[in-house]
Amino acid sequence: MSDDLGTLQISARSRADVKSITAHLISYTTQAEVAEVGSKDFRLFSGTPQDGVWRTKEPLKLPEFGSYRIDVDVTDADGDHVRQQSAGDLAYYVVAQFGELNVDRSSIDREHRDVQVEGTLYGRWPTREVKPLAARHVDIDVDYWTQATVSTDRRGHFSASVRLDNAAPIQAVFRLDGGTPSVLYGESESVQIGVDQVPTRFTATVSETGIDYGQSVTLNVKVEQKTADGWVPLAGQSGGVLFGPNGSETDGVGQFTTADDGTFTMDYTPWQGGYFQLALNTDGDPFLQASRGTSTVVHVHRASKFTAFTASRSDTGQVNAEGLIDFPDGWSPATILVDIQYSPDGTEWTTVATDEAFWGGSGYEFAADINRSTAGFYRAVFSGDDNFQSATSQSVSVEALA
Repeated sequence: MSDDLGTLQISARSRADVKSITAHLISYTTQAEVAEVGSKDFRLFSGTPQDGVWRTKEPLKLPEFGSYRIDVDVTDADGDHVRQQSAGDLAYYVVAQFGELNVDRSSIDREHRDVQVEGTLYGRWPTREVKPLAARHVDIDVDYWTQATVSTDRRGHFSASVRLDNAAPIQAVFRLDGGTPSVLYGESESVQIGVDQVPTRFTATVSETGIDYGQSVTLNVKVEQKTADGWVPLAGQSGGVLFGPNGSETDGVGQFTTADDGTFTMDYTPWQGGYFQLALNTDGDPFLQASRGTSTVVHVHRASKFTAFTASRSDTGQVNAEGLIDFPDGWSPATILVDIQYSPDGTEWTTVATDEAFWGGSGYEFAADINRSTAGFYRAVFSGDDNFQSATSQSVSVEALA
């Protein structure tokens, strides 16, 4: 059995109950029989007497370690007998086992990268006896690569110091070392060592939080790392910048490398509103935290303008105001509300009507009839928002009702 090398296991099947099993252990070196294991030494482990698995009741005790050929004699209740040569093999060796692997730290940082490792190597004999293995070589593997090889003392104890540059598993491994007795491969449980990363941060400002479409905005950023003395500039560190209204709709702005004072500057002309999204590239330094940062929102105002506006008194005495508004930068608001304003002298204005403009073929049309008999001035006003500029038409004088 692979996990119990002193135990011999035999499977047998017959139409009648198996009554007798005898195993002959033959040395591959001398071809001589070194032991015979009879029926009294076996017990039915699983299955039935007609189709079952038998195992030795106790571990075998052989004079020498090594690999043995197994010849088997089986007799059933009907008296049928089979002898099968080379029915299998028995590997009779000591197997390496490790106790708990201990480390003096669970994580490393930039100033403390050495990890002290210690443990105990045991051998599990085929008789199931477990004893420390002295003067044997143990490899200390870091991220599955051997970094140190040490020898065990008389108690099987070993210790070593290994240096890590990244988060990695540490494991003690015994590989065939030519010692006596011959001991098969064994490995400890691995211990994962993490990294205590240095916190980093972005401080970002923008030259304008509201710009007209086609204008550029300047991004000013300072990148810092936290030390025992507080936050200090992080020089020579690279990263990338995106811009967009959210995390999924972004445009690439560019790459940066910080100056000696930890700063960098970028100019960018956005086509829509959004904010800058900053990311630090720490692939070359696992001890730096890969932080992210954002700027305040920058609103991009697309142009709006009135292409026509008239106001005149109708035959009914009302003032009829109408006109066209256009959005030349390609987008238009979902709802376009135009205020008609009145002023008796062209200085102080009051909204007297509001109309929703709709596309009419050559622009967005609006119109309103206003009940006002006094003379004065009229104009159309579109109130902008985060995405569109405000616009005001020319003012038109209307005479008083006769």
